[in-house]
Amino acid sequence: MTTLRVDDNLIKLAMAHSDDTPVLIMDTATLKRTAATFMSYAPAIATYYAVKANADPQVLRTLATEGMGFEVASQAELESLLSLGIAADRIITSNPIKAPAFIDAMRGIGVDRFVVDSMDEIDKLAAHTPGCQVLLRLAVDNTGSTWPLDEKFAATAIETVELALHAVEAGLRPVGLTFHVGSQCTNPYAWATALRDAKAVWDEVKTHGINFNTLNVGGGFPAAHDDVHPDHVQSLDSIIASVADFPDATTIEVEPGRGLVGDAGVLVSRVVGKANRSGTHWLYLDVGVFNGLMEAVGGIEYQYTSLDRKGPQHAWTVAGPSCDSMDIVARAVRLPDLAVDDRVAISPAGAYTTVYASSFNGLAQPRILCV
Repeated sequence: MTTLRVDDNLIKLAMAHSDDTPVLIMDTATLKRTAATFMSYAPAIATYYAVKANADPQVLRTLATEGMGFEVASQAELESLLSLGIAADRIITSNPIKAPAFIDAMRGIGVDRFVVDSMDEIDKLAAHTPGCQVLLRLAVDNTGSTWPLDEKFAATAIETVELALHAVEAGLRPVGLTFHVGSQCTNPYAWATALRDAKAVWDEVKTHGINFNTLNVGGGFPAAHDDVHPDHVQSLDSIIASVADFPDATTIEVEPGRGLVGDAGVLVSRVVGKANRSGTHWLYLDVGVFNGLMEAVGGIEYQYTSLDRKGPQHAWTVAGPSCDSMDIVARAVRLPDLAVDDRVAISPAGAYTTVYASSFNGLAQPRILCV
């Protein structure tokens, strides 16, 4: 289970703002500090926040004031940014599979660069936005990532070259490469390894008369789950060193999501029930996999802190409040002997909690409070 010490400031915020649970408390100061780390690499690296990680308007406003760009994957995400007054020239999309209506909406605001990883997507773009620019999504090693993304998306090196040639034939303009090393990537040098693979493709397409100028190295930057100590500076420095091998790359982009907002959030829950089943202590919270902690199903681990009781700790199996037996969040969580209505702080919870939450079983989704 988790070993990191929970940030004292997050615990103070959880104590002060958690009368009504479940609630996701976002620490604006932490959010701004992390944003400043990424923005300090401008103009060498352009940063676009992946809106899918946490789409709360207060979070988006905060990042906008820090000068951040934004990456969207749907028309709804696009409209949320436009409703906040965020300019179109600060918005990109990297979704390899796009609904035609979304393509039209992006083109309608003047965005004409899209990501592809299949022949069919190229043909779709040629029909809906002829002559647009395309980035080709290359499959790279996802080893070291808790949440791999290497099966559903991306093309092999050989396929990527073929895609570039097909894009030209279809009247599109291939301008570069993009990839994703996997979400919650714990290897700060994963991007450098991926860039070495990208270099071979970059050079190969040049032999066919196609000159790239853009490298989008995606997201994957981690939050402090389990015993991970994120060092975004180390990762960004490694990226800077690696792109030196691409002298004709005039645009370098990153798309942090979890790594930007994850550590700024603490999810506060209350105990709604307890049980002893065959010698195992069960703790039921008012938030579970269906209404906030869905990533637990995929192996993401959290830190748990009792806000109301201290004392000797023992192992609990933590579950959500639904009637579904899949709603098990974690096992062997060390906590004191809690009572119904006691509060438990769960962190880091700023990413992929509320955006995944549903109202299954009529359960309350966590409200969001930025402080």
